[in-house]
Amino acid sequence: MTLALIQGAALLLALCFLQSVLARLTIREPLPGRVLSGLLFGGICIVGMYTPLQLAPGVFFDARSVVLAMAALFGGWLPALIATVMAAAARIALGGSGLVVGSLVIVASSALGLLYRWASQRGYVGRGVLHYLGFGVLLHLLALALFQALDPATVAHVNSRLALPFLTVLAPATALLGWMLGDIERHLRTEASLAETAARLQAVTRSAPDLLMLIDVDGNYLEVMSSDASLATAPLSQLPGQNIDDQLPPEVARRAHETITRAVHSGQAQTLQYTLTTPAGPRHFEGRCQPVGVPVRGRDAVVFIARDRTDQVRSEVLLRESEERFRSVLSNLPMVSVKGYLADGSITFWNGASEQLYGYTAAEVLGKDIVSLVVRPDTVVRARAASARMFSTGSPIPPGEARVRRKDGSEVDVYASHALIQVQGQPPEAFSIDIDISVRKAAEERARYLAYFDALTGLPNRRLLVDRVQQVLLECRRNGSFAALFFLDLDHFKTLNDSHGHEAGDQVLMQTARRLQSSVREQDTVARLGGDEFVVLLPHLGSSGIPAPAVLRPLAEKLLAQLRRPYELQGQEQQLTASLGIALIDEHTASADELLKHADLAMYRAKDEGRNTLRFFDPHMQAAANARAGLQSRLHQALKHAQFELYYQPQVDEIGRIVGAEALLRWNDPVHGLVGPAQFIQLAEETGQIMEIGQWVLQAGMQQQARWQAQAELRPLSLSLNISARQFLQEGFAGELASLLARSGANPERLRLELTESVLLSNVQGVIEIMQQLRTLGLWLSLDDFGTGYSSLGYLKRLPLSELKIDQGFVRGMLDNPTDAAIARSIITLADSLQLTVVAEGVETQAHHALLLDQGCRKFQGYLFGRPVPLADFEVAVRAQL
Repeated sequence: MTLALIQGAALLLALCFLQSVLARLTIREPLPGRVLSGLLFGGICIVGMYTPLQLAPGVFFDARSVVLAMAALFGGWLPALIATVMAAAARIALGGSGLVVGSLVIVASSALGLLYRWASQRGYVGRGVLHYLGFGVLLHLLALALFQALDPATVAHVNSRLALPFLTVLAPATALLGWMLGDIERHLRTEASLAETAARLQAVTRSAPDLLMLIDVDGNYLEVMSSDASLATAPLSQLPGQNIDDQLPPEVARRAHETITRAVHSGQAQTLQYTLTTPAGPRHFEGRCQPVGVPVRGRDAVVFIARDRTDQVRSEVLLRESEERFRSVLSNLPMVSVKGYLADGSITFWNGASEQLYGYTAAEVLGKDIVSLVVRPDTVVRARAASARMFSTGSPIPPGEARVRRKDGSEVDVYASHALIQVQGQPPEAFSIDIDISVRKAAEERARYLAYFDALTGLPNRRLLVDRVQQVLLECRRNGSFAALFFLDLDHFKTLNDSHGHEAGDQVLMQTARRLQSSVREQDTVARLGGDEFVVLLPHLGSSGIPAPAVLRPLAEKLLAQLRRPYELQGQEQQLTASLGIALIDEHTASADELLKHADLAMYRAKDEGRNTLRFFDPHMQAAANARAGLQSRLHQALKHAQFELYYQPQVDEIGRIVGAEALLRWNDPVHGLVGPAQFIQLAEETGQIMEIGQWVLQAGMQQQARWQAQAELRPLSLSLNISARQFLQEGFAGELASLLARSGANPERLRLELTESVLLSNVQGVIEIMQQLRTLGLWLSLDDFGTGYSSLGYLKRLPLSELKIDQGFVRGMLDNPTDAAIARSIITLADSLQLTVVAEGVETQAHHALLLDQGCRKFQGYLFGRPVPLADFEVAVRAQL
């Protein structure tokens, strides 16, 4: 009986071979493999049932329990179901008294196998030999328990003779079969995994752009793979079996042998860079040599990956050449200081212009802190904060003017801008680019000084004087006090100038300035208006109730006495006197211009009455005021009856060709004839009539310019129209002008609007906005009488101007007054630096014209080229030059 059971178990073990074949099929074709596995297990059950150990008719024992349990455990539900159905069908076909028990054993075996599979997949039980043995014992104890349902005689026979052999044979057989099937399953999974890994590795190596070689320690090629055969020195199929000495240049081969040996002996990867001539031409490679770790064909070997880095090398060469060109350009930039530094301030670059500007050589500063070297002590904290912010945010420091420190401790003005360079793999580097603007700043300071101070005496000029007079006027109106203005003119100064020369005259003027300054209080202002005219402004003289003449006469006499003292001229004494006019300033004083006129009138009264004396402005001198009222009335009539006319004064280029004209207003007064603007414009400004007059001038001028556009010979002409400050600052002026421009059809590119500096007396930002609106319309903006008004050079660079006009006072005085010549020259230089056109007014002689040409002026206006004339005469003159 035991032998029969062993034979059945042996049959089960033979199952392992067939199952291993089916298991491979299951891996390749899962569903067909599982069906065949189920059929195999079912077939073995049937074979076992037809060669059983029969105890009684219809009652027999076989190894079906082992087969079905293993089918369920290793195959899953589909093979178990197939095998169970086949075994149950065969058992039913055999019939007999043990049919029910046998069928239950079949179902129970499959169910218990599936339960074991479920528990092992979730980690509840393992799959070792002991686990299989325990499972076999449990399985066959269950079978023996089911056998207890047979008839008593059979049960007694089973329990007495079959139970022990049944357990001792089939339980170990279950364990052995489970171990063998599990081993087959593990082996097949390993094979599949290896095959999958090999396939992936092969795909990767074939798709990689590198050359992958397996080389033994002696340098023999074992395997060579690459997706790019052009990287190898020979066809890939020919390399295995050859030695690197046969394929590589001697020096490269020697270095490769050394690298392979180091990798094998150290057990660590080694790298090698080399250059080869391949079928694709010279190529640069980087080789990485990795020891395999296990013998290959009985020899130590390495995996050698050769990466083509030709493009990288070329990029590095190009980058290096680009950087060398960049630094060469920066190093040799003339007049532009370029300094490189890192986030900690250490200097990395210092060009030749930096050496000249700062006085340090490159060897002295490289590696030093840039802030400590060139930044002024009072701005160190701000400079470090700005630098830190630039490196942290990546936003360069905004460009602007700065004052920096040189090696000798002196300071220089520069225009500084910064650039931040960030290269991957390198620390960010900033470059500071400085341009020395000290010459420009000095020119600006000089021009600013000339705008406010007299170049000869250093005294405030008319512009600064008027500004201070306005301040005094405000104070008098605010607190009811009074002040005074002295207007002095040297008697017979022109005679002295003509007889002794301009140099002597200048000495007298300078001595006069010093005497006046030494004779007044610190808060008083001594100014020179031009020529030999001086003004003394005396503020804070007391309340308006104090008798002014009693206070002012002693002061005026003291000044006259100082000016009577002999002057030292070239070792000789020269006696001069002065005439002095006094105008009071109180809450009723209208304006600085009115005050100057009053004082000037009083001074001329002193001259008329013998000179070397003083006179107060007499309110009864207001005969002119009556004339002023009459003039105002007549102006009203002139507007009403269209008595105004435009005259045209030519503007010429450097060769004398008429290129445009300034439209000048004339009044055809029925009583007084043709009246120039000097006699009524000031009054119109004061009374507000200038608004209507200015509107008429704009309309008439634009209409005339539009008519010129229709005539080919007159189309190129530009036309300058004067705009009063009051008209310019009128609300809605720009919009009204745009409307007028559209209605007239004039070409805005041929129109120049001439503004005086008085427009800048208040709300400069508002003025700039209006000017920008006018520029948007295409109009040119010209600043008239430049140098005589109130503008600041700081504002001038912000104004959208197109043209500056040199005041005729400077032009006429250029030949005999160095100050006027200096101012004119400064204005031309300033205009050139600001890229503005400059027009010289009042050019009356060829000498003036030649001097202006020599100083760079290219546009002129004055009697030398033509007086203001009616339209018809002007157009005849233009056509005559064609």
